[in-house]
Amino acid sequence: MIRGIKGALERADLLVITGGLGSTFDDITRQTVARYAGRPLIYDGDYHGSLERSFESRFRRKAPADLERQAYTVEGSTILPNAAGSARGCFLKMGAGEIVVLPGPPMEMKAVFAEAIKHMSRPAAPFTRTVGLVDITEPEIEKTLEELLDRFVNVKFVTRVKYYTGPTVILSGPNGEQLEEIIVLLREKYGENIYTTIGEELADVVVKMLVERKKTVSTAESCSGGRLSAILTSVPGVSAIFPGGIVAYSNEVKTSLLSVRRETLESFGAVSEETAGEMARGVAAVFGTDIGLSVSGIAGPSGGSIEKPVGLVCTAISFGKRSWSYTDRFRGDRETIQLRAAHTIFKRLWRILWKEDYTG
Repeated sequence: MIRGIKGALERADLLVITGGLGSTFDDITRQTVARYAGRPLIYDGDYHGSLERSFESRFRRKAPADLERQAYTVEGSTILPNAAGSARGCFLKMGAGEIVVLPGPPMEMKAVFAEAIKHMSRPAAPFTRTVGLVDITEPEIEKTLEELLDRFVNVKFVTRVKYYTGPTVILSGPNGEQLEEIIVLLREKYGENIYTTIGEELADVVVKMLVERKKTVSTAESCSGGRLSAILTSVPGVSAIFPGGIVAYSNEVKTSLLSVRRETLESFGAVSEETAGEMARGVAAVFGTDIGLSVSGIAGPSGGSIEKPVGLVCTAISFGKRSWSYTDRFRGDRETIQLRAAHTIFKRLWRILWKEDYTG
């Protein structure tokens, strides 16, 4: 580890280390960084006491002695608090270099990194814009981006694909006016595909549009198992437009809670546009919302047939007196099919809300 730290700081100004800050014998990152820096570890008795009290309050038993390991920090370092756990990080300056030490669990690492960036030396930030697109593929926009790259030589273009949404174009450069000019050109060509130019998630954009229009939404889900609701509730402030949803897995629940007619289920089956349409209208009636979203399908890995294979998903959007129903065939494992179904209906709802001629 010491050889790795030394080699990294010979190549870079900033070294970020994750993991090894726990309370077990193999958590040796603190000791290693201290040894490399030639500094002792300093014991923090107050923090040790807080760790013990927290453990005993949570588990109703005496705290183990090994918790003491997390009460040490490298002398002269800046302690980085951990709002998501007990392993604090630290920040050290080593001559021209800097070391950031973070815990390993992703949630804790993210929380401590938010503290670390307050101390890191950073160059002046370039101007940046992030363009998100739907219903178009990366190869379809590649030629346009190459032309823009030749035209705007000081701007960097990076493309990424959000698996469940679509391509993202990240622009960075020294001139904000140039980026605005590029945004205008992209909107002229792909305006009906662009849902953000400032890096928002699609769900954030949809919720913002619903809030601005004062339109409420509810969800009825079968194969997606609540993922529609989970995506919605990941957006802060969604409670203003989302009262709730129903996971209607069985036909009995579809009929009793969502008013899906038995005749519809018998004639077309649970996985059909007809059933999805009645689910969407039914959940909107249950919650009294302007919009109802529904998903019904076969997520697999079993349950498919020749007529209705695994990955077949029917969705519907009910919006006032109007409704839209769709049939898709998604590939992938169970989770992938569920997530693709959920994100696809958000793309379609965004397009309905985006259309200038739609008054609701």
